[in-house]
Amino acid sequence: MNPLLADSLTVLSSHYEDADIEEIAINRVGEIWLKPTGRDWTARTDTRLNEAYLLKLCRQLANVSGQNFHPLHHPILYTSLPQGHRFTAVVGSTVRYAMGDSRGIAVTLRLFDPARRIGFGRYGLTPNASLPGQPMRHGRQRYHESPLEDLLAALDHREAILISGATATGKTSFLNALVRHLPADCRILTVEDTREVILPQVNRVHLVVSRRETSVGVDFMAVVDAAVRLTPDVIICGEIGITNTAAVFRLMTTGHTNFMATIHAHSPEAALRAFYQNLAQANPGIDADAAIEIIGASFGRIVQIDRQGGRRMVTAIDIPSLTEQAVRRG
Repeated sequence: MNPLLADSLTVLSSHYEDADIEEIAINRVGEIWLKPTGRDWTARTDTRLNEAYLLKLCRQLANVSGQNFHPLHHPILYTSLPQGHRFTAVVGSTVRYAMGDSRGIAVTLRLFDPARRIGFGRYGLTPNASLPGQPMRHGRQRYHESPLEDLLAALDHREAILISGATATGKTSFLNALVRHLPADCRILTVEDTREVILPQVNRVHLVVSRRETSVGVDFMAVVDAAVRLTPDVIICGEIGITNTAAVFRLMTTGHTNFMATIHAHSPEAALRAFYQNLAQANPGIDADAAIEIIGASFGRIVQIDRQGGRRMVTAIDIPSLTEQAVRRG
């Protein structure tokens, strides 16, 4: 680790290094919120977390990751700490805490713990379990009556899998549980803005690209093009957003349908709409009918995760059969 960055991080890491913390948040200077695993947020006061310190930390992280950061001209930073923790910061006039504020700082840190292995059972998904939501539709081939066994069979048949849910529903943790069922000799490539996917397979390559174009001009499209040429059996695209939907869509058009990704949405239908809307926003002149047809033909399963009574639960595993209706309804 860069020694200057390591020294700066001692202030921030003092709040999570000795505790079972899964996320921290700074909403204003001098105060930090901590979320222990399975418990509620709690706040602490720390005067060391002042504006000068937080801006210095953002500059150092941007320099290490090759990104541009400036409180006025480039006030948003997406990156990761050397330990793999996901770091997001928004600074300047965009952030307001109190009515009289003219500027502020907002920071979140999602803690990465490679030893934290969550299985399907934590989501209420077992071989004999039925889903609390709507039953799976029969738009395509269904391999097994058990939703879990059907999902694993779809994985074996190299169908694309999209994991949908709101923020903090455990989409990436579910993805990490899913990849453990891929063959040990499988060659896997991940394309993420922050390293979060944990692969037990040894034949793997992890590609990391900022949500914003880096100083060397490498964006998601360029990285995905490179990934296809690295001859993977499976590509894992991480979280889908406006900046990388077109790159994932390119995978669909090249016939590489053996991929997995996550997306923010409240239902399988909303996940399809979110994917299409991200694509259309990034490509205003796209042929809507052709795009909808390709999206519908590419995804084999959509897994929906929701919070119910404080628990993260799989509420649906859908086979997208009515893609056009689902997309256009929104």
